[in-house]
Amino acid sequence: MNARTIIASASAAGRGGISVVRMSGEGSRSIAEKMCGELSEPWKFKKCTISSQNGEVIDSGMVVFFQSPHSYTGEDVVEFHCHGNPTIVAMVIDEAVSMGAAIAEPGEFTKKAFLNNKIDLAQAESVSDLINAQSKSAVLAANASLTGRFSEQVNRLIDGVVKARVIVEANIDFPEEEVDKNLLDNIKLNIKGYSDEVSELLSGVREGIRLREGYSIAIVGPPNAGKSTLLNVIAKNDVAITSDVPGTTRDLVRVVVNVGGVVIEFVDTAGVRSNPDSDIEKEGINRSLGVVKESNLTLLVQDVTDVKEFDVDLGEYIVVMNKCDLKEDLPGHENRKFYVSSTTGQGVQDLLKAITASLGVDEGGETTFLSRKRHEESLGLAADLLIESIASLNEGEALELVAENLRSTHHHLGDILRPMSSDDLLGEIFSEFCIGK
Repeated sequence: MNARTIIASASAAGRGGISVVRMSGEGSRSIAEKMCGELSEPWKFKKCTISSQNGEVIDSGMVVFFQSPHSYTGEDVVEFHCHGNPTIVAMVIDEAVSMGAAIAEPGEFTKKAFLNNKIDLAQAESVSDLINAQSKSAVLAANASLTGRFSEQVNRLIDGVVKARVIVEANIDFPEEEVDKNLLDNIKLNIKGYSDEVSELLSGVREGIRLREGYSIAIVGPPNAGKSTLLNVIAKNDVAITSDVPGTTRDLVRVVVNVGGVVIEFVDTAGVRSNPDSDIEKEGINRSLGVVKESNLTLLVQDVTDVKEFDVDLGEYIVVMNKCDLKEDLPGHENRKFYVSSTTGQGVQDLLKAITASLGVDEGGETTFLSRKRHEESLGLAADLLIESIASLNEGEALELVAENLRSTHHHLGDILRPMSSDDLLGEIFSEFCIGK
C-alpha cells in the first residue's frame, strides 16, 4: 500500500475561491508534469495550466512540489491549487487517476506519514483530533499532541524501562553471581520513579480524553420545574419545547454548547415523578435515569416556589433553584446550590462557572494533550505491571518474573506510539480520518 501513488481533495467539499488537490507517491511528479509541464524547484509555487492528456485545459492555477523525504508523507508530494469548483476538482483527480494514481482512502496520507516515520501514531491521531476539535481548548491540546509533547513523555518512559530491563536481564544471564543488594535497591527506586511518572501521565491522559470527547450533563428534576427553559437559556436558542403543562418533555433533548472553551453536551430529560400518567411518560422517566448514570454531572432543577422531594441517586450534582424572580428574600448561592431565573437569565453565568469548576476544567491551566481510550488502556496496563515488578523485587521473587513484567511494560508503552503488530489497529484509527488527510 505504501507504494501507491494516491490523490484526493485536501479541501472541504463545496465551492470556494481555491481548492487544494494533494497527490503523494513515487509517480506524483511525473503525473503532475504531464498535466502542468515542468515543475519548479521543491517548495516553490509555479503558475500553470492544468491540462488533460488530450490537450484540453481543465483549469489555470498553481502547482507546488515537495520532494521526498521533506514532505508531509515522506514521499514525493504534489499539490494542485485550482479554482474551488467541485467539477474542476473532480476533473483534476480523474485525469491523475487515468495516468496511474489511485483515489486515496480515508487517512491514507497521514498513514503514509506514519509508515515513513514522519510522525508516530499518537501524533497521527492528533491530526484527526485537530481537524475535529470543537473548542479553543481542544485545538490547543491537539496541537500539543501533534508537536510531540505527549510522545516525548512516553518515549522517556520507554527509555527508562529499557534501561531497567537491561540491568535485570544481565543479572539473569549470570545466575552463579549473587545479585548486589545496592543494585536491586537502585532498580526498585528507578522502577518506582517510572511508576509515578506513568500514574501522572495517566491522569493527564484521562483529562485529555474528557477534553476530546467532551462532557455530558443531565438536566433532571420534577415536572414543570423549568428544565427545558434553562436548557434554552444555556444554548441561547429555543431547542426545547416549553410549557406550563407538566410532562411536556418525553424524549431526550440534546444540545452541544461551548462553555468557557469546553464542549459540553446538555441533555434535557423528562420530568421525574412517582405517578406518571402513561407508559410513554414512564419510559421517558426511565430514559432520564439512564442519562444520569452516563453523565459527568447532573443539574437537579427545582421550582423555588414549589420544591418537591426528589429521591433519586444523581451521583455528582448541582441543585438549581429556578424561577427565583418569582420569590423575594432568597439567600445567595450556597455550596452546590444556585438560585437562577431561566426567564430573566439571573444567576445563569454563575451557574456556568460552577459547572466548569465541578468538571475540573481549569481555563487558565496549562494546556493538556488530547488522548484516546487506547492510550489510557495501555498506560493502565503499564502502571499495573510496574507495581507488580516492585512487589516482586520486595518479596525476593525470581528476576525472570521482573524481567517479563518489564518486557510487557515496554510492549504496552510502545503500543501508544508504534505498535509491534499494528495492521488491525492502524486500519481502525485511520478509517476515522477524512479523505485527503
